[in-house]
Amino acid sequence: MKKSSEIFTHLILWVLFILLVFTYCKWYLLVNPEAPLARHLNYVVFLELVMGIIFFYTAFFGIRLTKGRKTNQVILASVLALLLLIFAYPAFSHGFWQVMSSIIPHVAFILLAVIFRKLSDSNKLTREKQII
Repeated sequence: MKKSSEIFTHLILWVLFILLVFTYCKWYLLVNPEAPLARHLNYVVFLELVMGIIFFYTAFFGIRLTKGRKTNQVILASVLALLLLIFAYPAFSHGFWQVMSSIIPHVAFILLAVIFRKLSDSNKLTREKQII
């Protein structure tokens, strides 16, 4: 995969994510119009985008920086776990399911970043082998 198509794939990911978050929030507000931040839908979508970008690219670039070293992988996992706790902290006062609904999407972004990184590295290796 060329670098330009990789960038395009990332852009498509974020556009789809924004549409998904916006649609989900709209549906949620139809059911619960008195929800906190109900009048600030754009702000909520923006915050979710920022948090998604933080998790995705911390994992995406962090995997490359670990260079397969166990110590570095533990540090990356610790940083990601700390970020999960920080972003889920406001939900702790609301109950277990609110905490899980805050953590699960971010874990999904981490897993998606791992998949993207593995595909990116695999494609880079394939390109390098074709040159040789």
